[in-house]
Amino acid sequence: MTCFGFIGTGSMGSLLIRRFIDTGMIAATDIIASSKTGISANALAVNTGITIKATNNEIAREADILFLCIKPLEIKPVLEEIRHELSEDKLLVSIAGVVSLDDLTEWSGPGVRCVRLIPSITASQSSGAILVAWGRGVTLEDMTVVKSLLSMIGAPVEIEEHYFDLFADLTSTAPAFFAKMMQEYAAAALRKVDVPAALVESLVQLAMMGTVKILSNEETSFNDLIDKVATKGGITEEGVKVLHDQLPAVFDDVLNATQAKRELLKQRIAEEKNT
Repeated sequence: MTCFGFIGTGSMGSLLIRRFIDTGMIAATDIIASSKTGISANALAVNTGITIKATNNEIAREADILFLCIKPLEIKPVLEEIRHELSEDKLLVSIAGVVSLDDLTEWSGPGVRCVRLIPSITASQSSGAILVAWGRGVTLEDMTVVKSLLSMIGAPVEIEEHYFDLFADLTSTAPAFFAKMMQEYAAAALRKVDVPAALVESLVQLAMMGTVKILSNEETSFNDLIDKVATKGGITEEGVKVLHDQLPAVFDDVLNATQAKRELLKQRIAEEKNT
Protein backbone atom coordinates (compact mmCIF):
# COMPACT_ATOMS: atom_id res chain seq x y z
CA MET A 1 0.00 0.00 0.00
CA THR A 2 1.35 3.41 -1.00
CA CYS A 3 1.12 6.22 1.54
CA PHE A 4 0.54 9.67 0.05
CA GLY A 5 1.66 12.61 2.17
CA PHE A 6 0.65 16.24 1.73
CA ILE A 7 2.43 19.12 3.41
CA GLY A 8 0.11 22.06 2.94
CA THR A 9 -3.67 21.91 2.70
CA GLY A 10 -4.43 25.36 1.37
CA SER A 11 -6.46 26.01 -1.76
CA MET A 12 -4.51 23.81 -4.17
CA GLY A 13 -3.42 21.17 -1.69
CA SER A 14 -7.02 20.65 -0.59
CA LEU A 15 -8.22 20.61 -4.19
CA LEU A 16 -5.76 17.88 -5.15
CA ILE A 17 -6.61 15.75 -2.13
CA ARG A 18 -10.35 16.04 -2.75
CA ARG A 19 -10.04 15.26 -6.44
CA PHE A 20 -7.76 12.26 -5.92
CA ILE A 21 -10.30 10.87 -3.45
CA ASP A 22 -13.37 11.77 -5.52
CA THR A 23 -11.96 10.08 -8.63
CA GLY A 24 -11.10 6.96 -6.67
CA MET A 25 -7.40 7.24 -7.49
CA ILE A 26 -6.39 7.35 -3.83
CA ALA A 27 -8.32 6.10 -0.83
CA ALA A 28 -8.74 8.62 1.96
CA THR A 29 -7.18 6.10 4.34
CA ASP A 30 -3.95 6.23 2.30
CA ILE A 31 -3.55 10.00 2.67
CA ILE A 32 -1.82 11.82 5.51
CA ALA A 33 -1.52 15.59 5.68
CA SER A 34 -0.30 18.53 7.73
CA SER A 35 -0.74 22.29 7.57
CA LYS A 36 0.99 25.25 9.17
CA THR A 37 -1.63 25.86 11.87
CA GLY A 38 -3.54 22.59 11.55
CA ILE A 39 -6.82 24.40 10.99
CA SER A 40 -7.23 23.72 7.25
CA ALA A 41 -5.90 20.16 7.57
CA ASN A 42 -8.30 19.30 10.39
CA ALA A 43 -11.25 20.75 8.50
CA LEU A 44 -10.28 18.72 5.43
CA ALA A 45 -9.99 15.57 7.52
CA VAL A 46 -13.51 16.01 8.86
CA ASN A 47 -14.86 16.23 5.31
CA THR A 48 -12.75 13.56 3.64
CA GLY A 49 -11.56 11.07 6.22
CA ILE A 50 -7.84 11.61 5.65
CA THR A 51 -5.40 11.32 8.56
CA ILE A 52 -3.81 14.43 10.03
CA LYS A 53 -0.32 14.45 11.47
CA ALA A 54 0.91 17.05 13.94
CA THR A 55 4.27 17.69 12.27
CA ASN A 56 5.81 17.81 8.80
CA ASN A 57 8.43 15.34 9.98
CA GLU A 58 5.77 12.70 10.58
CA ILE A 59 4.41 13.24 7.08
CA ALA A 60 7.88 12.94 5.52
CA ARG A 61 8.69 9.85 7.57
CA GLU A 62 5.56 7.89 6.67
CA ALA A 63 4.85 9.00 3.10
CA ASP A 64 6.08 7.10 0.06
CA ILE A 65 5.02 9.91 -2.26
CA LEU A 66 5.25 13.36 -0.68
CA PHE A 67 3.43 16.35 -2.13
CA LEU A 68 4.69 19.81 -1.19
CA CYS A 69 1.68 22.10 -1.60
CA ILE A 70 3.16 25.23 -0.08
CA LYS A 71 4.38 28.62 -1.27
CA PRO A 72 7.74 28.98 -3.02
CA LEU A 73 9.44 30.79 -0.15
CA GLU A 74 8.33 28.06 2.26
CA ILE A 75 9.91 25.21 0.31
CA LYS A 76 13.50 25.56 1.54
CA PRO A 77 12.64 25.91 5.27
CA VAL A 78 10.30 22.91 5.11
CA LEU A 79 12.80 20.74 3.26
CA GLU A 80 15.52 21.68 5.73
CA GLU A 81 13.13 20.71 8.51
CA ILE A 82 12.28 17.28 7.06
CA ARG A 83 15.53 16.49 5.23
CA HIS A 84 16.63 13.88 7.79
CA GLU A 85 13.38 11.98 7.09
CA LEU A 86 13.89 11.83 3.32
CA SER A 87 15.60 8.97 1.53
CA GLU A 88 16.07 7.37 -1.85
CA ASP A 89 12.87 5.37 -1.57
CA LYS A 90 10.69 8.50 -1.51
CA LEU A 91 9.26 10.52 -4.39
CA LEU A 92 8.99 14.26 -3.77
CA VAL A 93 6.37 16.18 -5.76
CA SER A 94 6.36 19.98 -5.57
CA ILE A 95 3.59 22.20 -6.94
CA ALA A 96 5.40 25.44 -6.08
CA GLY A 97 6.23 27.85 -8.83
CA VAL A 98 9.74 29.28 -9.30
CA VAL A 99 11.50 26.63 -7.14
CA SER A 100 13.51 24.55 -9.60
CA LEU A 101 14.21 20.84 -9.69
CA ASP A 102 17.84 21.62 -8.91
CA ASP A 103 16.72 23.53 -5.81
CA LEU A 104 14.51 20.65 -4.71
CA THR A 105 17.34 18.17 -5.19
CA GLU A 106 19.82 20.33 -3.29
CA TRP A 107 17.50 20.95 -0.35
CA SER A 108 16.02 17.45 -0.08
CA GLY A 109 19.32 15.60 -0.18
CA PRO A 110 21.07 13.19 -2.55
CA GLY A 111 19.02 10.37 -3.98
CA VAL A 112 15.56 11.84 -3.36
CA ARG A 113 13.63 11.71 -6.62
CA CYS A 114 11.89 15.01 -7.42
CA VAL A 115 9.02 16.03 -9.68
CA ARG A 116 7.57 19.46 -10.38
CA LEU A 117 3.91 20.05 -11.18
CA ILE A 118 1.98 23.17 -12.05
CA PRO A 119 -1.69 22.28 -11.51
CA SER A 120 -4.68 24.52 -12.18
CA ILE A 121 -7.99 25.23 -10.50
CA THR A 122 -9.54 23.63 -13.59
CA ALA A 123 -8.61 20.29 -12.02
CA SER A 124 -11.74 20.77 -9.88
CA GLN A 125 -13.66 19.99 -13.08
CA SER A 126 -11.28 17.24 -14.24
CA SER A 127 -10.15 19.59 -16.98
CA GLY A 128 -7.24 21.73 -18.09
CA ALA A 129 -3.52 21.09 -18.38
CA ILE A 130 -1.17 20.10 -15.56
CA LEU A 131 2.46 20.84 -16.34
CA VAL A 132 4.98 18.15 -15.38
CA ALA A 133 8.79 18.13 -15.31
CA TRP A 134 10.85 15.16 -14.12
CA GLY A 135 13.97 15.44 -12.01
CA ARG A 136 17.08 13.29 -12.15
CA GLY A 137 16.63 9.71 -11.08
CA VAL A 138 12.87 9.62 -11.56
CA THR A 139 11.94 6.13 -12.73
CA LEU A 140 9.50 4.93 -15.35
CA GLU A 141 7.37 3.58 -12.51
CA ASP A 142 7.36 7.03 -10.87
CA MET A 143 6.25 8.63 -14.12
CA THR A 144 3.48 6.08 -14.60
CA VAL A 145 2.11 6.61 -11.10
CA VAL A 146 2.18 10.41 -11.32
CA LYS A 147 0.65 10.54 -14.79
CA SER A 148 -2.06 8.07 -13.78
CA LEU A 149 -3.03 10.28 -10.85
CA LEU A 150 -3.01 13.47 -12.89
CA SER A 151 -4.86 12.06 -15.89
CA MET A 152 -7.99 11.67 -13.76
CA ILE A 153 -8.11 15.37 -12.89
CA GLY A 154 -6.71 16.98 -16.02
CA ALA A 155 -4.32 16.52 -18.92
CA PRO A 156 -0.71 16.00 -17.79
CA VAL A 157 1.65 17.79 -20.16
CA GLU A 158 5.32 16.83 -19.92
CA ILE A 159 7.55 19.79 -20.78
CA GLU A 160 11.11 20.94 -20.25
CA GLU A 161 11.38 22.84 -17.01
CA HIS A 162 12.66 26.06 -18.56
CA TYR A 163 9.22 26.53 -20.18
CA PHE A 164 7.41 26.34 -16.83
CA ASP A 165 7.16 30.08 -16.19
CA LEU A 166 5.57 30.97 -19.52
CA PHE A 167 3.37 27.91 -19.76
CA ALA A 168 2.09 28.43 -16.21
CA ASP A 169 0.55 31.68 -17.46
CA LEU A 170 -1.19 29.72 -20.22
CA THR A 171 -2.55 27.09 -17.82
CA SER A 172 -2.53 27.71 -14.08
CA THR A 173 -3.02 31.48 -13.99
CA ALA A 174 -5.10 31.68 -17.18
CA PRO A 175 -8.52 31.05 -15.53
CA ALA A 176 -8.08 34.23 -13.46
CA PHE A 177 -7.10 36.20 -16.57
CA PHE A 178 -10.06 34.87 -18.55
CA ALA A 179 -12.47 35.59 -15.70
CA LYS A 180 -11.13 39.14 -15.36
CA MET A 181 -11.54 39.75 -19.09
CA MET A 182 -15.13 38.55 -19.00
CA GLN A 183 -15.83 40.60 -15.88
CA GLU A 184 -14.61 43.76 -17.62
CA TYR A 185 -16.60 42.86 -20.74
CA ALA A 186 -19.75 42.65 -18.62
CA ALA A 187 -18.83 45.89 -16.86
CA ALA A 188 -18.59 47.69 -20.22
CA ALA A 189 -22.15 46.62 -21.01
CA LEU A 190 -23.36 47.79 -17.59
CA ARG A 191 -21.92 51.23 -18.28
CA LYS A 192 -24.28 51.49 -21.23
CA VAL A 193 -27.53 50.13 -19.76
CA ASP A 194 -29.18 50.06 -16.36
CA VAL A 195 -29.94 46.36 -15.93
CA PRO A 196 -29.13 43.86 -13.16
CA ALA A 197 -25.43 43.02 -13.06
CA ALA A 198 -26.24 39.36 -12.39
CA LEU A 199 -28.13 39.15 -15.70
CA VAL A 200 -25.27 40.63 -17.72
CA GLU A 201 -22.67 38.45 -16.03
CA SER A 202 -24.84 35.38 -16.63
CA LEU A 203 -25.11 36.15 -20.34
CA VAL A 204 -21.35 36.59 -20.64
CA GLN A 205 -20.69 33.36 -18.71
CA LEU A 206 -23.11 31.41 -20.93
CA ALA A 207 -21.40 32.79 -24.03
CA MET A 208 -17.99 31.83 -22.64
CA MET A 209 -19.10 28.30 -21.76
CA GLY A 210 -20.63 27.83 -25.20
CA THR A 211 -17.44 29.06 -26.83
CA VAL A 212 -15.36 26.56 -24.87
CA LYS A 213 -17.69 23.74 -25.97
CA ILE A 214 -17.30 24.70 -29.62
CA LEU A 215 -13.52 24.79 -29.31
CA SER A 216 -13.38 21.48 -27.44
CA ASN A 217 -15.99 19.43 -29.31
CA GLU A 218 -15.11 20.43 -32.84
CA GLU A 219 -11.89 20.71 -34.79
CA THR A 220 -12.11 24.48 -34.56
CA SER A 221 -9.17 26.86 -34.20
CA PHE A 222 -9.42 30.36 -32.76
CA ASN A 223 -9.32 31.79 -36.26
CA ASP A 224 -12.02 29.39 -37.46
CA LEU A 225 -14.36 30.53 -34.71
CA ILE A 226 -13.61 34.20 -35.26
CA ASP A 227 -14.29 33.85 -38.99
CA LYS A 228 -17.59 32.06 -38.35
CA VAL A 229 -18.90 34.82 -36.07
CA ALA A 230 -17.19 37.93 -37.40
CA THR A 231 -18.41 37.77 -40.99
CA LYS A 232 -16.95 40.14 -43.55
CA GLY A 233 -18.48 43.60 -43.29
CA GLY A 234 -20.59 42.63 -40.26
CA ILE A 235 -21.05 44.18 -36.84
CA THR A 236 -18.88 41.67 -34.98
CA GLU A 237 -15.96 42.35 -37.31
CA GLU A 238 -15.78 45.92 -36.03
CA GLY A 239 -15.35 44.73 -32.44
CA VAL A 240 -12.75 42.16 -33.49
CA LYS A 241 -10.73 44.93 -35.14
CA VAL A 242 -10.57 46.82 -31.84
CA LEU A 243 -9.40 43.71 -29.99
CA HIS A 244 -6.88 42.94 -32.73
CA ASP A 245 -5.38 46.42 -32.39
CA GLN A 246 -5.36 46.75 -28.60
CA LEU A 247 -5.06 43.29 -27.01
CA PRO A 248 -1.49 42.43 -28.11
CA ALA A 249 -0.04 45.20 -25.93
CA VAL A 250 -2.32 44.25 -23.03
CA PHE A 251 -1.19 40.64 -23.03
CA ASP A 252 2.45 41.61 -23.47
CA ASP A 253 2.03 43.66 -20.29
CA VAL A 254 0.30 40.77 -18.52
CA LEU A 255 3.11 38.31 -19.25
CA ASN A 256 5.77 40.90 -18.44
CA ALA A 257 4.13 41.58 -15.06
CA THR A 258 3.89 37.93 -14.05
CA GLN A 259 7.46 37.25 -15.13
CA ALA A 260 8.71 40.27 -13.17
CA LYS A 261 7.04 38.89 -10.04
CA ARG A 262 8.64 35.50 -10.62
CA GLU A 263 12.06 37.11 -10.99
CA LEU A 264 11.61 38.85 -7.63
CA LEU A 265 10.76 35.51 -6.01
CA LYS A 266 13.76 33.88 -7.66
CA GLN A 267 16.00 36.62 -6.30
CA ARG A 268 14.67 36.09 -2.77
CA ILE A 269 15.18 32.34 -3.07
CA ALA A 270 18.73 32.88 -4.37
CA GLU A 271 19.46 35.20 -1.44
CA GLU A 272 18.22 32.55 0.99
CA LYS A 273 20.39 29.91 -0.67
CA ASN A 274 23.46 32.03 0.09
CA THR A 275 22.62 32.56 3.76
